Amino acid sequence: MKSKLTKATAAVLAMSMCLPASVFAADAGTSTKGAFTTSFDVYSPELTINVPVNADVMINPLADSSATGVGYYSVATKSLDIWNASVDADADKGIPVNATIKATISSKGDDVITEYNTFTANPNSVKKKIFLNLTKAGTAATFKAGANGAAFISGKDKLDFSTFELDAEAVYKTGATSTPITKYGSLLSLDIAAPTSSLTAGGSDKLFTSDASKVTAAVGSFAVTGVANANADWKADDLQVDITFDVRASEARNFATPTIATAPTFTTGTDLSIVVPNVGEATVEGIGAHNDEKDAYGDYIWETSAYTVTYAENATTNETDATIKISKDDAGLAYLADEFGGEAQDFLILLSDGRLVVTSLTAN
Repeated sequence: MKSKLTKATAAVLAMSMCLPASVFAADAGTSTKGAFTTSFDVYSPELTINVPVNADVMINPLADSSATGVGYYSVATKSLDIWNASVDADADKGIPVNATIKATISSKGDDVITEYNTFTANPNSVKKKIFLNLTKAGTAATFKAGANGAAFISGKDKLDFSTFELDAEAVYKTGATSTPITKYGSLLSLDIAAPTSSLTAGGSDKLFTSDASKVTAAVGSFAVTGVANANADWKADDLQVDITFDVRASEARNFATPTIATAPTFTTGTDLSIVVPNVGEATVEGIGAHNDEKDAYGDYIWETSAYTVTYAENATTNETDATIKISKDDAGLAYLADEFGGEAQDFLILLSDGRLVVTSLTAN
């Protein structure tokens, strides 16, 4: 075998030597060495988006259980609809984006009770009790060309959003997903598809820059929604919610806040174990309990030395789960069992990527 291989190799070399010299070598006197000019950067195309600038949180004493939009909630902003008409004109293709929305209760009145887990509003209560969420619509709003037709911004290959009008409102009653808003923040990831064109690819016209009427912007809709005792004597300065956004070119991230299916219960004399599923690369940054009722503690934040966290791949989901363990002798758990035994407390788990997992904890 070795002899045959040697002969075959020799034959190949002999054939290659019969080829013209220019095929495998540079001309005499021409340098064969050099260097490329290199760089490193991130593809960051200019985006064409429309983001509402006002997000007024309103108590709605006339919440309509039959409504499909934000009117369904007893407290809400209007639907905040982000339009995406971003296009790579050179490549003639639409660009999908992701919007990361963050919201924080930055201040509240002394008589305001914030809930971080849902509660049932009492139409006769005068307590200023409120529970807020960042909510992604189950179905985003849609827009259509106005009466004068769609147009590009003068001199640019960008849709003029002012030539469009609302076609169908976003639907929140069904299919919506929410994450609670707290004083420690909250995070909602909103994937918005690329705009589309009704023109045929390969034709004489470019898909996205030839005819504005053929381009449809994609939309992502979200709102601040929630539950409140609407009969209370609410004032404009009772609550301040700060909201920020960061929109970037991105494929769908499918980035969701983990949910704990069964709320944990602490039984005196037994260590408490809480499993947070699907944390990904995030780590647990902090944990705390919350109770804003009169004469309650407000917020109890555990020192990091008071609990341990282990991370392991879930054999079923192949995702990373975080398991938090608190000793049965922990002073915080003892306090909750003694003073609020049998009463569910809001329980918060802050992840390093900004997501906030909220469940309830009952200590007995």
